Amino acid sequence: MDIVKGNMGWIEVVVGPMFSGKSEELIRRLRRAEIGRQRVQIFKPAIDQRYTKNGIVSHSGLEIASELVKSGSDILEKVAPRTEVVGIDEAQFLGESVVDACTKLADLGKRMIVAGLDTDFMGRPFEPMPRLLAVAEEITKLLAICMRCGNPAVHTQRLVASEELIVVGAGGMYEARCRRCFEPQLAHQIAEEEKEHAAAAKTRAASS
Repeated sequence: MDIVKGNMGWIEVVVGPMFSGKSEELIRRLRRAEIGRQRVQIFKPAIDQRYTKNGIVSHSGLEIASELVKSGSDILEKVAPRTEVVGIDEAQFLGESVVDACTKLADLGKRMIVAGLDTDFMGRPFEPMPRLLAVAEEITKLLAICMRCGNPAVHTQRLVASEELIVVGAGGMYEARCRRCFEPQLAHQIAEEEKEHAAAAKTRAASS
């Protein structure tokens, strides 16, 4: 951001696929704010406890303490009046209320730094991130490296048999893919193959 005059808040959003360094960039910005002796509060969704319960952890191992919330409304209730900077990781898991929370807190003069996935496992816009991008003053789009060919990757490839929108996981369940290597129907295909294998096994068991 350019120099901001007066007690004005704003919204910064960091987006990209998994393994692109979103959490790492979020942690970097929040640590700089702490070094500058600003009052910082940090939140992440209660659903995301992959590495630790009480902190944001990047895939590279960087960590910063955080509070668990279930929605944007929880953030509004927990942010203290004197807080100057608010960090939110994995915002796509917090629902539509996170957009209203960020807007209200920015209007109160707070710097909002938000990270999240902008597309889902099918390559579709991952709500509510598009709405958040629309109201943000600053947007940073990060790219990962395609784990198939090494090209810049913009997609998150799901490798497990689930068609649910939200399946929290990391390496082994997801990988970064470029536009060319991305297979949006892969999770569906794996699920169908597992159903066929299960049905065949049941048939064999019944006939034996």
